[in-house]
Amino acid sequence: MSHSYFSGLNYTLGNEDTSVEIELIKKLKPKKIFTICGSGGRSLPLMHEDAEEISLADLSKEQLMLAELRLAAYRHFSHEEFLLFWGYYPYAHDNDTAKRKDLFQKLQLKSESKTFFTNIFNEINYSSLLYLGKWERTFAVFAKACRVIMGLDFDRILRFDNLDDQIKYYHTEFPIKRWKILIHILGNKTMFNALLYKGDFITKNSPLSHFDYYFQAFERLFTKDLAQKSFFLQLCFYGKIKSLAGVPVEASLDSFNRVHDSKTIVNYLQEDFVSNLAKGTTQYDFLSLSDVPSYFQGDLERDFMQKIKPGLASGAIIVTRYYLRKSDCNLNGYVDITESYAKLIELEKVQMYDIRIYQYQP
Repeated sequence: MSHSYFSGLNYTLGNEDTSVEIELIKKLKPKKIFTICGSGGRSLPLMHEDAEEISLADLSKEQLMLAELRLAAYRHFSHEEFLLFWGYYPYAHDNDTAKRKDLFQKLQLKSESKTFFTNIFNEINYSSLLYLGKWERTFAVFAKACRVIMGLDFDRILRFDNLDDQIKYYHTEFPIKRWKILIHILGNKTMFNALLYKGDFITKNSPLSHFDYYFQAFERLFTKDLAQKSFFLQLCFYGKIKSLAGVPVEASLDSFNRVHDSKTIVNYLQEDFVSNLAKGTTQYDFLSLSDVPSYFQGDLERDFMQKIKPGLASGAIIVTRYYLRKSDCNLNGYVDITESYAKLIELEKVQMYDIRIYQYQP
C-alpha cells in the first residue's frame, strides 16, 4: 500500500483480554472508571448501566479516534451489524465491503475522525480495520512462520472440543521441537524490535529468559482452557480469528448490549495516565492500567502508584498487567488482592501478562 493513513494505529483489535476487568466490574459496579484506551476493544466493554463516566487515556490521537469509531459502532449498530462492520466471525474481514461502506457512512463522528477513517477505508477498499494495527500485522508474520515451521497439521491444537484430549495431545503428540524452534526465532527482543517496537522494547526484569517466558505462557494457553477459545492463539496460528469460540470479549453479545445500552459519559484523554490522575480532577473507583507500567523505569517506576493517588477514590480497584518487566514500586496505601481472582486470571485468553489487582486503602 502506497499510503500509510493507518500507520499511527498500534492496535486495531488489541493485545489484551479484559475479561478479568469485566468480571470485576460486573461484581463491583463502579461509578467512575479510568482505563488505558488501546484499540477501544480493551476499554469500552468496561462500561455498564450503572457507570456514570469512563475516561479513556492514550498518548496516541489515532487510538482515541479508533475508540470513538468503536463507540459509535456499539451505540448505533445492531450486534450483527457490529460484527459485520469489524469483520468478526462469522463475517470475514475482507468481505461485505459495500455493506461496511454503507454502515460507516451512517455513523456520526467528529470531523477529524470521519476524515481519518474515510481515508483509511478508501485505501483498503472498505475491508475491515480489524487487522491493520502494527501489533496485528506482527502476528500475521508469526502466523505465516507458524504454518511453515509447524507443518501440515500446524493448527491441530486449536481443533479440540475437549480439554483432556487437548492436554493429552499437547503432552504426547504436539510437535514440540518445531514449536520451540518457532519461539526461538520469533520470541526474542531483536525480532520484536524489528517488527513492532522499533527499539522501544521493554527492558526485561523477569528472571525467565525470553524463550522460557513465552514458552510457559503458551503452555498455559494450551493446558488451562480450550486453545480455540483464545483470540490470541487464533492470531498466532491463523493471523485472524476463524471461529466463533475465538471471538474476543468486545464482540460478545453481552459486551455489545452493555455498551449499546449504556448512558455512560465517555471522556477521551490524550495524556499519560500518571499526569492525568496526579491532578486529582476526578476520583475514580476502578482503574485498568494495561501493561503501561512495564515501560517505566527509575523514579517513575518507583513512584507512579503514589503519584496517582489524587485520582483515586477510597477503596478503588486498580488492575495492572506486567509484561516481561514487573515494576519495583512503592505500594504504600495499597493491598494486593490478586489471589482472590486467581481462577479468573488463569482463564484469561492471552496469558502473556502478570496481572496484579490492588485495592487503594488510604
